[in-house]
Amino acid sequence: MNLQPDLPIPPDSSTEASMSGENVLNGQMSETRRQILIALKQRGKMTADELAQHLDISAVAVRRQLANLERDRLVEHEQVKRPIGRPGYVYHLSEPARLLFPSSYHHLAAQMLRTIKGMFGQEAVDMIFQERRCEMERIYSARIDGNSLRERLARFAELRTEEGYMATWEEKEDGSFVLHQHHCPIIWVAEYCGPACREEAVMISELLGADVVRHSHQTNGDATCSYEIRPRTA
Repeated sequence: MNLQPDLPIPPDSSTEASMSGENVLNGQMSETRRQILIALKQRGKMTADELAQHLDISAVAVRRQLANLERDRLVEHEQVKRPIGRPGYVYHLSEPARLLFPSSYHHLAAQMLRTIKGMFGQEAVDMIFQERRCEMERIYSARIDGNSLRERLARFAELRTEEGYMATWEEKEDGSFVLHQHHCPIIWVAEYCGPACREEAVMISELLGADVVRHSHQTNGDATCSYEIRPRTA
């Protein structure tokens, strides 16, 4: 089996798969675990007995690993009817498990932005991120409630964390707040395209009804993207 080491995996902190640091192709997991995931990737749905036969290991060992993989949300099972006897189970990869295999979405996104800029100019790229910001504002607005800035910020941080930004916030003695985003799921695009980050600051300001100033930026090598947030002045 031809396995290529050290291929890039786009991180997604919202899943246990990516948080574990495992990578199917670079040997950062047990051999049996890796072989099961690769077999399910290549062959699709399989029973425990089929996996055991394919990998030439005992069915007991396969079932033990499948139980662990289900616990880690990397494998799922479904019940299937048999002509005779009790129903059986087939196993397949979960959506988070797909993140353990190489992908190049970030390269594709950056390439498309370069192409758009080359064909239509920087203004077209700016318009794309402005439209994205407006769409995100519509989505967030439907899920953010609260009368106070503190309540809205707390809810916004929860939603950002769900999307993988690992957001936290703190309140300062002067009544201002600081929002910290410890991870950037779109870091590859942000490093290439400044409007992505500029529109994010605008979005936060509009959603929270506050004045927002960014103080640190992961694309500059900082540990977080942090924003100072103050009640909007008249």
